[in-house]
Order: sequence, then C-alpha cells, then structure tokens
Amino acid sequence: ELHKFKVDSATSGQEALKKILQNEYSLIILDVQMPDMDGFEVAEAISGYSKSKDIPIIFLSAINTHKKYIAKGYGSGGVDYVTKPFDPDILLLKVKTFYKLSEQHRRLNEMDKVLRAEIEVRKKVESDLHDRVEELKSTLESIPQMAFNTDETGKIEFVNERWVDYSHDSKNFPETEGITISECIEQAINTRHQFKHEVKIKRHDSNEFRYHLLYITPVKKDGGFFKWVGILTDIHEQKMASEVLEQKVEHRTQLLKETNKRLEDSNNELQQFAFVASHDLQEPLRKIQV
Repeated sequence: ELHKFKVDSATSGQEALKKILQNEYSLIILDVQMPDMDGFEVAEAISGYSKSKDIPIIFLSAINTHKKYIAKGYGSGGVDYVTKPFDPDILLLKVKTFYKLSEQHRRLNEMDKVLRAEIEVRKKVESDLHDRVEELKSTLESIPQMAFNTDETGKIEFVNERWVDYSHDSKNFPETEGITISECIEQAINTRHQFKHEVKIKRHDSNEFRYHLLYITPVKKDGGFFKWVGILTDIHEQKMASEVLEQKVEHRTQLLKETNKRLEDSNNELQQFAFVASHDLQEPLRKIQV
C-alpha cells in the first residue's frame, strides 16, 4: 500500500476463492500453509476459473522450502516461489514486475475483445454488402434493358445477359459513335451525381449503331460511393420516329412559310389593285365636279 498498490487480503483459501470470483485482481501472493485448503489447492482452483486463470501467483512459504514443494508450486500455476525469510525490496520488485505484466496481459485481452468485436462487425457488414451486391446483380439480370455495374473507379464488375448483343467482352464497353460510355461514367464520377446521356452503340453482329439512353446511378455506402449502376435503354425506333416527325414538322413549317409568303405577295397585289381601282373610279367624279 505504501507503493500505491491497492491491496486486499483473505485469511483462508475459501475466503480467497470467494473474493477472486467477486473481484478482479492483477496479482496474488499466496501462502502455502492455510486453513481449510493449502496454497497449492487454491492455486489449482484459481487456474480452473476462466476469469482468474491468467492472474499471476507468487507462492510465499517459510516451511515448504524443499525443492519438491517449489516444483509443486510452479506445477500448480505459480509464476514464482519465494521462501522466508525474504528481502522486502526483492519481493516488491517481483510484485512490480508481475503486476506490470498482468496489466499488459489484461489490456491485450481487452484489445483482443475489441478487435474480435470489430472483426465480427466487419464480417457482418461484408456479408450485408455481399447480399446487396447479389441482390443488385439479380435485379440487373431480370430487367429487359442492357445493364452493368462498376466499382467506384468505373471498372466493370458485372454485366447482364443483354450485354452479349453488343459486346463479346464483359470487361469492355461496346463500340460507340460519338461520346463513349467510359466518358459518361467519368463525368458521373466527377459530378458525383446521376448522369443521363444519349449514346449510339454498335451491335457486334451488324454495322448498325443504335440510339440508347444511358443512366448512370451511384450506389452509396456510409456516405461514400460504393458502386455505379448503368442502364442502357434502346430508344432507336423512338429516336428515328422522332427524327422523321421533326423532318415532317420542318417540311410543313417550310410549306407554311412559303404559303404565307404567297399570301403576303397576293395581299400586296390586291392592295395595289385596290389603290389603282380606287384612283381610276375617282377620276370621273373629279371631272363631273369640275
């Protein structure tokens, strides 16, 4: 206690065992000669409890000093065996050393528990992520559109069955005309938002480039970006129909412009005719007035 150690004591082996079950200790100094149970029996009982099996025990004895008792002390779980009379300074050095080792062992055990708990959490998170990825793949496989997902850097991880219509290689994007899919993903990564763009991709079994509407959507985890999901919807027929409709509208607009021009010309001619007719009709009236 003079050296700042918190000390507890017991007058018998049974009392010692009860206290060990109720409290936590860093070091035990155990006398061999005790009522009810001797020190060896107490040490063996202590080593049988999971809570106390790692507590270092120093045996202290004035009678059992023969080598066979010292060997029995070590065999019972002791880390040292001190015989009386002893040097208090030497005993204090031993206490400090084993106390320090015991505290280090305790901290290591606590750290081990924390690490094990963290590992279990990570395993659970990884399992959940794996389930989410499998669910995402299943969803992408079930949709009629061409679909894929990439890692956070834009590297392809998965493509669905529709991919084979446009590419033999599941690790490379289909050939495009104009902006590439990789460029679209790069823009999505830079903006960190969903990206939408029309792209023209080529079927591998023909020279036709078909219009597709590309959606690139981020999948987030813990506030960060986990994966990117791309959906390519074939809009070629709609695009062609729209272009035809635009051409028809442009043609009709041009016809209307031409018709309006003719009407304006005709209206101007009518205005000139009306002016001339009005002048010619007014001429006889001026002569009558004269």
